[in-house]
Formats: sequence, C-alpha cells, structure tokens
Amino acid sequence: MSKAIVLLGGPNNAQGELSEIVKSRCQTTFEYHLNYPELKILCTGGFGAHFNVTEHAHADYVKAYLKVLGVPHTQFLPIAESRFTLEDALLTQPTLKQAAISEIVLITSSFHMKRAKYIFNRLCPELLLKCVEAPTPVCEHELEKLLAHEIRALQREAENIDMLLADIGTKAQ
Repeated sequence: MSKAIVLLGGPNNAQGELSEIVKSRCQTTFEYHLNYPELKILCTGGFGAHFNVTEHAHADYVKAYLKVLGVPHTQFLPIAESRFTLEDALLTQPTLKQAAISEIVLITSSFHMKRAKYIFNRLCPELLLKCVEAPTPVCEHELEKLLAHEIRALQREAENIDMLLADIGTKAQ
C-alpha cells in the first residue's frame, strides 16, 4: 500500500508570504515528514482573489517553505492548483492515482479538518484517509469566525457534492 501526505493550502499575501495558519500546516507537515521521511508530499493551492493574487501558485510558496524547513525537493509530488477544498479533493486524484497512492495523510488546520475530511471521504472513497490536524494560531475571536464559516461551508459543500455525484451518476448511465 502506497501512502502520501496531502497538505491543504490557505492564504498568502500579495508578496507570496504564507499566513500563520499555512505556516502552522507546513510545520505540522514537516514534523510528520521527520517521522515518515519516505512519504511523498502533495501540496494544494492555485490562485484566487480570496487567498492568492500573485503570479505563482500558492502551492509553490508552500513547497518553497517546506524546503527551507528541510524537506528535500525529491519528496514532492506535482502540485494541485486548486481554489477551494472541493477542488483539493478533485485535483489531487489524478496525481495520486498515477503515483499508485492508496492511503493519504490529510493535513490541514484543526478548524478546517471536519469539512476537509467530509469532502475527501465523499469524493475519494477509494483512498484510506488519516487526518492530522495542525494547530490554528489565531485568537479566540478569529477562531470563532473561522468555525462559523466552516459550518456554512460544510453545508454548501455537501449540497455541491450531492449535485456533482448525481451528475456523474447520470452521465455513467
């Protein structure tokens, strides 16, 4: 059984500097890498007005940060230029399939894990999923706002996935 880490992206500023939330995810990934150095790492994140308006994909900044921490360049799978969590799941599938990955270690922030796990379980049922939560380095007020957003986003994503799977089922008939 082949296994890899899937590191979900987040915001960076207009200069490409990663947010503290993303740095926390990177640090968690690096620590996991130290214990399991054989695992390849797939970073997600492309472009979007709400998280990355630079000329480079967000995942490229994440990879560069992980390399500075000490992850060798040989450990990276091709990035997934996703814009949101649902696309993280959809756009990682071809790379994971090509690399014969059957189990992933999903790394994201603690506030985001419930939604990410739901999405990956629904859209990638063939993958065994282990979830590793990164700390969320924000104040209590910001955390409450993030958690409130996640509740709304999970409901929206559940509806989107239901429609997507229904559409795929219709096309398969």
